[in-house]
Amino acid sequence: MKTPTILLVDDERFFLSVQRDFLKGSQVAVLTATGGEEALRIAREHRPDLIYLDCRMPEMDGAACCALLKGDKDLRTIPVVMSVQEGKERDREQCLTAGCDGIIAKPFDRREFLETGRRFIPEVERRHPRIRCGSLAVFRRGSASHHGSIEDISFCGVYVVSRCDVGMEDRIRLGFFLPGSDLIETDARVAWINQGHRRIKPALPEGFGVEFIGIAADAADQVKRFIAESTPR
Repeated sequence: MKTPTILLVDDERFFLSVQRDFLKGSQVAVLTATGGEEALRIAREHRPDLIYLDCRMPEMDGAACCALLKGDKDLRTIPVVMSVQEGKERDREQCLTAGCDGIIAKPFDRREFLETGRRFIPEVERRHPRIRCGSLAVFRRGSASHHGSIEDISFCGVYVVSRCDVGMEDRIRLGFFLPGSDLIETDARVAWINQGHRRIKPALPEGFGVEFIGIAADAADQVKRFIAESTPR
């Protein structure tokens, strides 16, 4: 069976890298383009199964590119998911008018990115490989500070060992060290809870999983480097 192909289009290479990382656990082929003209050329040559297309790009913006894709009888059936900066309602309207099949917010939320992709390609995987990690962690929830440790880490989040009473979707400010790294600080969202008598994963110590929100580029690079160095070859 043919491996599904996803085309990522963004004029900023950092965001292309983020999206590639999101898709590392998926059985898909990934192509990239940094502009609308290049995206059209690649779409015609490779006929991808899904396109993630940034709205704001120089020379040819995403809405114009989407309109051309949807106006082409050979390409119009390819699903196009457009990324729009949070709060840019006019951009959203332009993308919808251009005929896109979905819209996601930028900066990217990993869960939204992958769940949107799974609407069109079942092979888009929700999870990333996780690496064991025993680092100390501190986090702030509201005005209260707490201590814990990092049980494991992936490109997009960590499992925090702690008996702190947290709720789903709670936002925390998380800080931790990785071997050879500076202090990594980032906002995070509580994605799942593993506490009490009915734990989802009883083999894990009590705690909760979080997803990074808007992690800085240098901090993301430190996480990537640690995972790459720790992954068996």
